[in-house]
Amino acid sequence: MDYLSTHDFITIRRASLISDIDRRLVTELYQPLIGHQGVAFYLTLDAFHDLTISGEPWPLEALQNQTQLTIHDISLAKASLEAVGLIRSYAISKADYRDIVLELFAPKSPQDFFDDVVLSGMIEQYIGPAMINKMRLHYGAPQALEGYDEQTTTFGEMFHPDFTNPLFFGTNDQRLIGHKAHQPESKFDRQAFLASIKKASNWKSIVFSEPVMKEIERYANLFGVDELAMVELTLTSIDRDGQIDFLKLRDLAALETRFAFSKTRTRTVAKVTSATSKAQKIKLMEQTDPKTYFRYKNNNTAPALADMKIIDDVQTRYNLPFSVINALIDYVLETANSTFPRSLVDKIAASLARARVTSSIDAMEYLLKTTRKKKIIKNDGELKEADVVATLDVDIEALVAAFEEEKTGNK
Repeated sequence: MDYLSTHDFITIRRASLISDIDRRLVTELYQPLIGHQGVAFYLTLDAFHDLTISGEPWPLEALQNQTQLTIHDISLAKASLEAVGLIRSYAISKADYRDIVLELFAPKSPQDFFDDVVLSGMIEQYIGPAMINKMRLHYGAPQALEGYDEQTTTFGEMFHPDFTNPLFFGTNDQRLIGHKAHQPESKFDRQAFLASIKKASNWKSIVFSEPVMKEIERYANLFGVDELAMVELTLTSIDRDGQIDFLKLRDLAALETRFAFSKTRTRTVAKVTSATSKAQKIKLMEQTDPKTYFRYKNNNTAPALADMKIIDDVQTRYNLPFSVINALIDYVLETANSTFPRSLVDKIAASLARARVTSSIDAMEYLLKTTRKKKIIKNDGELKEADVVATLDVDIEALVAAFEEEKTGNK
């Protein structure tokens, strides 16, 4: 990633026409991927382009003052915009500064966005299938009219040009601005995948047609699996008829992780315990996906498949953000003695959903409000503080006790 300097100068160019609808698409479709800082930087570049006189460069300090972002945040925002194809950057070094040219591209149309296996796969990781379905309905094309005859006037009916005129034989050699989106590259290498899988003995029954490859690539990008790992998962998913069981492939790919679930690119390995400060926990909840956070809480041991299915079910049913799910994981593992009972998880998730909790800090406040400090008087008259556990709108203590009793009874 290219880190900017306070001495850099930025020249802004539009590589395509950008309308108000495009700016809305950046906010609605791209924001889960690039974050609010990426959106702010993109819209600021677009606005500064309109303020530019004769292509003059802007000092980076002007962009800092306008966005109130640090150099580090602007560097990350720039990188995220480059990764999703909204800008391309070029630089030339001068004596004591760099002249950087940023080309702005329009976002993809909703159709092209959701047809892109990389972008659609990643956004579903961030916002979940329920929100994806709402977006698809929102951007859905009008239904075909039944019983109507089209009455649209054709060009030939309205105009009668003289095609023998020399003007119709001219060509335009000048490169003009259009309305195009830049295509970000997929990390999945089809050639490497095919070369590796054909070294195995049981692949010959599979016809790697375009639909098959597109589905394999979609799962690879959706769940963040590289080509070599995808080879093993694909071969493992071959059914008795010698064809790929895509449901099985999906379940296997779901256990792998490559893409980050947050806009923060650092992935600090840490051990989360009950002694970890609230601020540190919240930071980890915002920066990690549920699988990784569960591993942190579980002494860096990967969660069981059953636990991951519980998390997936909860996210699907209640559409909770990953940061809120991490807060739920933290609370349940602490409360239920490092176990993850489905009944307890489900009831707390329902409680958080009813309360419309959408961030980790709100989730922590909501869950930690069950523990308050109460002053009690000891025999010697000294004031002490003790933790007194209250309840949510579900009785957490009763649930944990019932779970422990059920576990003991099954032994």
